[in-house]
Amino acid sequence: MERAPITKQRSPWLRVESVQPVAWASVYQRKVGDGALTAIVADEPEIGWHLSISHRDNRGGMSRYPTWDEIAHARDELLPDHIEFVMFLPRSDEYVALHDTTFHLHEHHA
Repeated sequence: MERAPITKQRSPWLRVESVQPVAWASVYQRKVGDGALTAIVADEPEIGWHLSISHRDNRGGMSRYPTWDEIAHARDELLPDHIEFVMFLPRSDEYVALHDTTFHLHEHHA
């Protein structure tokens, strides 16, 4: 079944060639009405696929979280379709937030 988003995604994800965090990761950006989204996609050795997605406003500030539709669009466009992904919420004593407005999707290992 195809997703029926509440908000239509109008701009494409564009690969950012000048930014390469590690050899097995790619960085993408997408313009949205109130700023830009950045997604880092990695197929990490021995861990699997991972997506980090964040939003910055037009002044470069981290003013909001990515919306569900923005996260789903990134997942559908940037990650393999045959793999399931989860958003992991650890116990509060194990929680680490290096970037306050970033969400992470991880490959689900059954």
